[in-house]
Amino acid sequence: MQRGVERILALQFGRAGNEAHYLGAGWSGDEAGSRWMVGGFSVLWLENPGAGLDLILELDVGILPAATAAVAQRLALEVRDRRLTEIVVATDGSIGFRIPAEAIEGAGPVKIVFGHPDCKRPADVGLGPDDRYLSFWVSDLRVYRVLPRPKPGAAPRLPLRRAIERFESIGDNCEFGLLQRALKAEPLGLFRFSFISVPTLLRGLRSDFGGQEDLGAISVSLAGKNREYLVRESHFGMTYHTFQHDAETDIATVADQQLKRLRYLKREFIDDVAVGRKIYVVKQSPEPLMPHAMLPVYTALNERGANWLLWMVPGDAANPVGTVTPMLPGLLRGNIDRFAPLDDAADLSQDCWVSVCKAAWKIAGGALRD
Repeated sequence: MQRGVERILALQFGRAGNEAHYLGAGWSGDEAGSRWMVGGFSVLWLENPGAGLDLILELDVGILPAATAAVAQRLALEVRDRRLTEIVVATDGSIGFRIPAEAIEGAGPVKIVFGHPDCKRPADVGLGPDDRYLSFWVSDLRVYRVLPRPKPGAAPRLPLRRAIERFESIGDNCEFGLLQRALKAEPLGLFRFSFISVPTLLRGLRSDFGGQEDLGAISVSLAGKNREYLVRESHFGMTYHTFQHDAETDIATVADQQLKRLRYLKREFIDDVAVGRKIYVVKQSPEPLMPHAMLPVYTALNERGANWLLWMVPGDAANPVGTVTPMLPGLLRGNIDRFAPLDDAADLSQDCWVSVCKAAWKIAGGALRD
């Protein structure tokens, strides 16, 4: 099975962890399941991964809150004395950094410095007597090598309706599923008409969506003036439309049907990811999905197969609206003019979506015919 990334390092932090050999200055002692980044910077040493390929470094982090709420903090990345980026982290979760191949060229181990200038003492923000300057706690770290992709071979020319069936939404709502419907395409998909957050999507991808196996995992309710049945799946927080109404059937029948549907779609999704059949579409609105939150989705998909991810964000001067920007092998940035309003997913920018999908299909090796 071909994969898009190769995991070359996995560290767990804390008393039972395996990280101590890799740490330099700027870390707390062993905590229960994690370590804190301490002071203004923290140093990590990596064994030389070899030349020629980009890396993705991921951290599972938590942020030091104030007494009543989390407070965003800056986190910078420096590799071999070269500053690569600085991000702002406001919530706990997985974050990813791309390390370009040229940043790790040369012999010997690779020094990585995390800068965290907004560290603070818990004692100063109402969190007890601890007077250490703390910023983020880290529970896990992963490093992936991004693998090259062979050039796609000749593909049959498909009409747009057929091509758009090869795309599959993986978050965050039903906007893309409604685009497919507007183009007369009705593919099945686990997330086609679902809401799912990125953190729970990641948890599902990493566990092959285990847990959707009993009737208690879903609940069915009626919503809206048209009294449509909505389903909520409890393990991963998926909420989705059924397009069925109480005048047509009853809750018990819908619950039984939807549990069978979930089981089937989950198996299909896992199989598709393993063989790289689809172009997966991820978005977040109203706030766009930032690169550091998107990269863990890319690695989770590509550790299982050589998959394509179309990451949808607003266009800008460097990435014009309606175009697609290749970012990494299998990773495409789709540049949209606007997303549909949260309360009206059908009010989507269809022409712009179509332009992006056509461009992505071509880059991924597909061909279109009128």
